[in-house]
Amino acid sequence: MLKTLGKNFKAVLLVSLSLLICGDFAGAQPKAGSTAATPAPAGQEWEGFVSQQKEEFIQVVTAQEEWTALWKRAFDQPAPAVDFERHAVACVFLGYSATWLFAIVFDEPQVRDTTVVIPFGLVEMILELNGPFKAGGQYAMKVIEKRKGYRLALEETPDSQRSIRRN
Repeated sequence: MLKTLGKNFKAVLLVSLSLLICGDFAGAQPKAGSTAATPAPAGQEWEGFVSQQKEEFIQVVTAQEEWTALWKRAFDQPAPAVDFERHAVACVFLGYSATWLFAIVFDEPQVRDTTVVIPFGLVEMILELNGPFKAGGQYAMKVIEKRKGYRLALEETPDSQRSIRRN
């Protein structure tokens, strides 16, 4: 996980800084695309720092109805196409109570008994802000392949910054 966090941290930091410099940080919204479009492939990700998802939502979405409702609630947009026969979506929304700005990083799924565990971690973004930070619904979502006979679960890693700060 640490190797993945380190690799992704630089990319997330650069993107975040460019959003701040360009002044589009608060208005960034995901693009849903056409609902008739080709379904999102395994590995497709959506991430951002602003959503209307006020409560923390950390869950694997496995059905179209739930996916559609999530996009309506979080972005007031139609959901991108996902083939829920073959895929699910790992979703981490921090809600409005996040104490800081985090990069949300998914690690490779791991099989444990009859469960495919999708590890995720939070990395604190190091920024100097001109005013106090106000959480605005940070999120990350990733399309995961389903495996017949296995359930899916998200698990926050022990080295996640939020986990460390809770202890």
